[in-house]
Amino acid sequence: MSYDMKLLAVDIPMASGPDQRLYLTGDEEGYKVGGGLISELRDPVVKAMATTKELDNLDRIEEEEDAERELQEAERKHREEIEKLEKESS
Repeated sequence: MSYDMKLLAVDIPMASGPDQRLYLTGDEEGYKVGGGLISELRDPVVKAMATTKELDNLDRIEEEEDAERELQEAERKHREEIEKLEKESS
């Protein structure tokens, strides 16, 4: 099975500005065919990817906060044990 690609483009995220589009097959004219239909089909995918990244970041932050709370709880229990031992020895 072979495919005849009319348009193949890659959007490259740039740290210094807007994404750059690299056309491997076809050109911007082909991208705009059908009143920008390709753009309309692409936008939900891009939004979903951004949402996934945002959710991953929130998960990471939550995990860090959980780890910090666990550490604080462990330190509190350790202090209580030390205080208890000190009271018993006096």
